[in-house]
Amino acid sequence: MDKFTIKDIAKLGEVSTATVSNYLNGNYAKMSQNTRDKLAGIINKTDYHPSTTARSLAKNENKTIGVSVADITNPFTSPVISGISERCAAYGYKMVFTNSNNDEQREIENINRLRAEEVAGLIIDPVNPDSNVYNQLSNATTVIVDRQARRSVIDSIVTDNRDAVKSMVTQMVNQKYDELYFVTWPLEGISTRLNRYDGFKLATGYLDDTHLITIPYGDSPKEMTLFVDHLKSVFNDKKKKIGFFTMNSRVLQKMLITAQRLKYTYPDDFGVATYEEFDWMQLMKPGISCIRQDSFAIGCAAMDLIKEKLDHHFSSEPAAKVKIIPTKQVIRQSF
Repeated sequence: MDKFTIKDIAKLGEVSTATVSNYLNGNYAKMSQNTRDKLAGIINKTDYHPSTTARSLAKNENKTIGVSVADITNPFTSPVISGISERCAAYGYKMVFTNSNNDEQREIENINRLRAEEVAGLIIDPVNPDSNVYNQLSNATTVIVDRQARRSVIDSIVTDNRDAVKSMVTQMVNQKYDELYFVTWPLEGISTRLNRYDGFKLATGYLDDTHLITIPYGDSPKEMTLFVDHLKSVFNDKKKKIGFFTMNSRVLQKMLITAQRLKYTYPDDFGVATYEEFDWMQLMKPGISCIRQDSFAIGCAAMDLIKEKLDHHFSSEPAAKVKIIPTKQVIRQSF
């Protein structure tokens, strides 16, 4: 069989085409877990990826780009949207965006709503890039930014997370710290966090997770107590030279606030560096060493790639690729 269709998948799964469609769109309300698991296995095994969306959208004269973001409050998001918006204006496109508020089901609904409006293309900052909804999107008209899927079916634009962190943390290692720690949101299989953590381990040579410190998302008293207790235990040995690398700027803020409450300050009591740079870091005394990622450039590159795809009018599904936007090391006196 040259190319599997939705009918083929339904036949293999012994279900209706409507059930397959609901599965691909993330509509699981009336679907058993057994059916979901069976369809997931069939789709992965057959590498099913519908291209009907590609053909219909490529012919569409609608000059609107749909943008779905995971979290509008994330400092990373605003410059990405700004970059997309600038390029849209230059290319004669309009932009409409939706916010998923870190809710995977809302993301699925937002994406399906944008598709129903027949936007010319989609740019997605995903909550979960491994969601089944991405199997129904066309790589001919879609781009993902920031997070990568384990099984890549859509072009992704990311920064050099692993190598950038490895380079920065290597400079911390050279400062002869006795112990270095990676501070992060829960890893939860998210590519940006995992890749940055990999870079940290490559630089330090740590083989296990004893130097991983997790900060909870919310303000759960129990989880915050665990985090504070973990930080206290790290600071316990005052004879050791301690350093921290934080996964992003919001993690850095929480970590610094907590350390301050425990009566510890950098660089006297510990060294620190982080991924991401924002203006407030320059106001700190001393300034915070960081990895500067160009979020605006990510947005521009995403729209450039969408424009290239729409101009090309692909007759078949293009293979997914990853484009890496370079970062810059900014060294200050924080470690």
